[in-house]
Formats: sequence, structure tokens, C-alpha cells
Amino acid sequence: MKTKPKKFSLIIKDGVIPLLRRLRRGPILFSFALCVIAAFVIITNGANSRLADIRSVVGHIFLVLLIFTLYIILQGRIIQGRKFNNSEKYLLASIAGIYIIGSVLIKSLSPGFNDFPVALAVPTALFVMILAVFFGKRLAMIMSIALPLGAFFSGAFDSYSYIIALVSGITASTLLHNANNRMSLIKSGLIIAAANSFAVIVVLLMREAHLIDYPAMLFWAILNGIICGMLTLGFLPPLEHALNAVTSFRLMELSDLNAPVLRKLFTTAPGTYSHSLMVANLAEQACQDIGANALLARVGSYYHDIGKMDNPDYFVENQTDHNRHDELAPRLSATIIRSHVKLGVEKAYSLGLPRDVISIIAEHHGNSVISWFYNKASEQEELVNTEDFSYPGVPPYSQESAVVMLADVSEAAVRTLDKPNAVKIEKFIQQLFESKVEHGQLENSDLSFRDLETIKKAFVKVLAGYYHSRIEYPKQKEET
Repeated sequence: MKTKPKKFSLIIKDGVIPLLRRLRRGPILFSFALCVIAAFVIITNGANSRLADIRSVVGHIFLVLLIFTLYIILQGRIIQGRKFNNSEKYLLASIAGIYIIGSVLIKSLSPGFNDFPVALAVPTALFVMILAVFFGKRLAMIMSIALPLGAFFSGAFDSYSYIIALVSGITASTLLHNANNRMSLIKSGLIIAAANSFAVIVVLLMREAHLIDYPAMLFWAILNGIICGMLTLGFLPPLEHALNAVTSFRLMELSDLNAPVLRKLFTTAPGTYSHSLMVANLAEQACQDIGANALLARVGSYYHDIGKMDNPDYFVENQTDHNRHDELAPRLSATIIRSHVKLGVEKAYSLGLPRDVISIIAEHHGNSVISWFYNKASEQEELVNTEDFSYPGVPPYSQESAVVMLADVSEAAVRTLDKPNAVKIEKFIQQLFESKVEHGQLENSDLSFRDLETIKKAFVKVLAGYYHSRIEYPKQKEET
């Protein structure tokens, strides 16, 4: 008798309470509210709406619960490999809700066009391209199937409209994979128009339509594709800034070296500017080789040291006559060096940089110790706390951030080599990598040892090419 209340309490504690906590979250409630609205619209305006039939009402309620469950699954790690932030959850829920509700309303508002495929009036490709830009090809491909399927189950689409929407959505999900400028959206619109036209011809042939029906349908198919490309071009900039998201288009804009902050870095800290360009070359090549986001790594490298602009003369790459740290105590020197990370993050927030770029700025030194000043302080003091000489960041949580960290330390360290050649560079970089691994700076980055070997080879290739004039060739080695 005593075990039953215990089991019941466990059900409440471990099952019901966590579920209620999840339901209290804003994005979850928002998506559920959209599902309820969709159910109401479907019941009152759908093709099969019979309010008097309780079976129809119950069926649509279960449809809502099914959509809600699928939404919960989509925002997890199963599909995307990561959890979405709240802004992304709101965007995903809004797109799904607007598409289903809009399709039903368009169907109900066009009773005089029974032979006209509703899908030609619904910008399926617009929704899918937005998803492709913000979430990637995988989720966009899934939603290109799920969205038309939802409209089909809701009664907005017949089988012919579903075919057209499916072709349009799948085509849109594959077009922006390697897009690097906004003109790609216009080209994508033309390709979608061609795909729509093909789908319409297939549908007309299946319906055994007369030739007189072809021109009008093809016109709407082409117009649908072109409008989707143009609307995507218009919607992306405000969405990018509203969500503070990293997209290939925004990263291309941030990679412009004529940006005011980068021009200021060039004039106030030319050594740091040159170092950042070299780090960008290293990080981009390494990320390409391991399959990470090379463009994000390049942009993160450009901005990773913007915190040095306030005190450029205290960093060795900007010093010309003497080292200012010779006049300072080690603790003060370490404080100045450490501060550039915090200052860089503050500047990045004020510039409105994307979160992933800010993470690179915050993590590019991790929480490693500034060993030069720590050792110098150890010679002068008996007890020295390593935290006083450690960077205020955290170890990198992404591959791109870790690669920028490795590129940063490698580029700076290789400068100190006397007559660097490929062999020296490779050996030195290997030691640097081992040190980062030993101190736990890469344990959160998901980089494998194979990735590290690939990164090392990429660094050696780029640095050896840069220092080619100093490389000792075999004949020179024999003479020495």
C-alpha cells in the first residue's frame, strides 16, 4: 500500500513537473498557441469543416497535438545536432504556423478558382529559403516536405498542389548551400520558377488539361518563383539583425576590410591588423580542410583582437622602439594584456556583431595563463596565483573558435623562430598544439586528433609559403 503513493509521487516529480516547466517556456507556449489557432482555422475554414461532427473536431485536435510534438522534436539535437536558442524557436514556430494558417485562408478565400492549384499562390520557396539561410540545408530539406504535408492534411492543398509545393520547397532547400552573396537569391528565384514550371506541366498532364490552360498556369508558376526570391532578399536583412544570426550573407558583409572598425584597427594598431589577416588565412584554410565554417573563422579572425585598439603600444606586434612592459610590474602588464579580451567583447556587442563571432573573440585565448608575466612574477614573489595571470575567457566551444585560437598562437609564435623552415614550423606547431591539449583548452571544441593533424598540416602549408624566402633548401643544409 505504501509503494503506490511513492510511484505516484515519482510520476508527478519526474514526469508531470518537468513537462509543465517546459510548457512555461515562451517559445513552447508560442508554438502551442499557433497550433491552437491553426486548428481553429482548419475547423472553421477547411474543406472538411463540419462543426457539428465531433469526430472532425477531435481529429483536428489530435492533428494539432501531432504538429506540436513534431515541433518539439525539430528544435532538439536529433535533427540539427544542437539546441536552438529562443529566437530560432520563435522563427521556426512562426514559419510553420504562418504557412499552415495562410494556406488554409488562401484556400477558403478563393472559392471561385477550384481548378487553380493553391500552391501557386503560396510562397513555399520563400519559407524554405529563410529556413535554409538560418538553419542550414538539413532542416530546410525536412521542412520542405513537412510544410506542404501539413497544408495537405489541413485541407488547404489537394494532391496536385502538394506536388507543386513539394517540388518548389525541395528545390529551394538545395539552392543556398554555397551562396555567398545576395544576388544568389535572385538566381535562386529563377531556378525555382523553372522548377515550378516543370511541376505545373506534370500536374496539367496528370489532369489531362487543355492546352489553353498551360499559359496561365505557367505564368503563375514563374511569378511564384521570382517573387519568392525577391521576398527572401527583402526579408533576410531585418531577420538577420533581429535574430543577431550568423548567415553566409551577413558574414560576407562583415568580411569587408573597409568596415570602419577594421580601418580603425589598421590605423591605430597596424601590427595587430597584419596579425589578424594572417590568422584569418590560417583559420580559413584549416576550417576548409576539416569541414568547419571557413567564412565564420575568417570573420572571427578579423575581429578577434579589436580590443587591442585602446592600448596598441602594449602589444609586441605594434611596438617599434621599446617594450613598454619593461617599465611595468608583471601584474600590471598581465592586467593590460588580459583586458583586450573583455574590451573586444564589449566593442563587438556595441557593433552588433553576431553571437558566434563574439564567442570567438571571447574564447580565442580560453582561460590560459599568460606564462611570460606569470614566470616573471614568480621570480619576484613567493606566492603567485595563476588566476591573476589567466585570460578571463573560457575554452572554445566550437570548432571555428578553437581553430582561431590555434591560428592565433601559431602565427604569433612562429614569428619568433630564427630562419623558419617547414620542418621547424611543423615541430614548433606540434608543441603548441600539445600544450593546448594538455591544459584542457580544446576539450569542449569537438576537435578530434585527426582534425588537429589536418589543422597542423594546413598551418604548415600556409606559414611555410609565407616564410618561403627564409626556408633552408636541401643544398643549403648540406653546406651548413
